[in-house]
Amino acid sequence: MSAISDMNYNGPLLYAIGDIHGQYNQLRVLLATLLKKIKPEDQLIFLGDYIDRGGETAQVLECLIELQQNRPETIFLRGNHEQLMLDAMECIADNGDIQLNIELMHWLQNGGLDTLKSYSIENIDRLPRLIPLHHLSFLKETAFEYETRYFHFVHAGLLPPGASWSGEEDGLDPRLWIREPFLSYRPLFKGRTVVFGHTPQLSGKPLVEHNKIGIDTAAVFGGPLTAVALPDEGLKSAKCKPLFYQTPHC
Repeated sequence: MSAISDMNYNGPLLYAIGDIHGQYNQLRVLLATLLKKIKPEDQLIFLGDYIDRGGETAQVLECLIELQQNRPETIFLRGNHEQLMLDAMECIADNGDIQLNIELMHWLQNGGLDTLKSYSIENIDRLPRLIPLHHLSFLKETAFEYETRYFHFVHAGLLPPGASWSGEEDGLDPRLWIREPFLSYRPLFKGRTVVFGHTPQLSGKPLVEHNKIGIDTAAVFGGPLTAVALPDEGLKSAKCKPLFYQTPHC
């Protein structure tokens, strides 16, 4: 485990964790470090994309649910992959019959098959019987965003004021899906810095800009899993830089 930068600040901290994508071992290592540091007044925030592509989604969700029970104030945001899975599950009839449709196929083609393998599901006909209901309930209860006075936490980003984007035609929520024009936007968003995941930083280094901090460091592609610690009173007020924690690269 490595920490990047330094923080000379003793007030409440906001800890955000980036995209996990079924990387249970990295999550376990990162949490072991963070839970030794987190004070009762600190806030823990997960930015979504807990599932798909990696091979241990079931273990990741069980870990997060246990964490939620021990720290009920933890914020769990929804990522686009959670939305894909929830949309796919809606195609299951009340009697458990599977109705193949575009939502189900879209999920399976974007990492859903890896999620099914983590539940030892080899045939989609067994899907409604083998995914635990408390896992689905956890995903349904995830939030789309979380705001503090100085920070806006969201999975993918925010649509800049007055801008449009390609996902509008498909009815996609920019908080789950957007890249551009969010990534190119430079002003603060209503005076807040946006902390987000979704767009993998293949260098393994977090993206740090004037108005945004990106902490998806491509854990599922061999990069580290990243968390950032931020002062609740804002970076300028606290006169410090973000403090990053990262697991070793795979």
